[in-house]
This record gives sequence, C-alpha cells and structure tokens, in this order.
Amino acid sequence: MLSLLPNRTFRTADAAVLFLLVAIACTSAAHAFQAPAAGDLGYDIYDIVVNKGVKGPLGFVGGVAAFLFGVSRLFSNIMIGIPTIVAAVCLIKADSILQTFGMVI
Repeated sequence: MLSLLPNRTFRTADAAVLFLLVAIACTSAAHAFQAPAAGDLGYDIYDIVVNKGVKGPLGFVGGVAAFLFGVSRLFSNIMIGIPTIVAAVCLIKADSILQTFGMVI
C-alpha cells in the first residue's frame, strides 16, 4: 500500500478526489466558433471556402457524389462504403455540424 500520511493508506476514494481536483484545476473557459463578419481578417477566405464551397453547390454535389460512391461500395466492400456514406452526410450537413460544435454548453 502507498502511504501518503502516517497511519493512512491511499484508497480508491482518495484517487477519485485527487483526479477530480486535477480535472477542475485544468479546466478553461469554453470558446464557441463564430463566423467572421464582413471586413474582418480572413472573411474573404471564409466566404470562399465555407459559404461558396462547402455550403454552396460544390459542397452539395461533392456530398451527393461521395454518397453515391459509398452506396456503390457498400455491397462490395462494407469497410469502405460505410465511412464514405458517413463522410458524405457530414459534408452535406456541414453548416449544422459547425453550429452544433460551436454551441457553448
């Protein structure tokens, strides 16, 4: 047994309390992602990549193409088909996923 204090042994409850104290000490404030406003640094890049690319027609066509590829591979190789379908759905719903991850809990 590991002894931290005289006549006292280190128990599981002590380890849980120690872990909880370390976890509380290592926490930081949550920061939500917020899209840059017009005129901010990086807005042009964000507008081209996210608004016109991922959320626009290119992202939708890419998502549908990946979904169809995943469905075609689903019957021949399930280990390629399922992740491809999941990635396609994530690409199509990227704006909703981004808002969900940006939510402060």
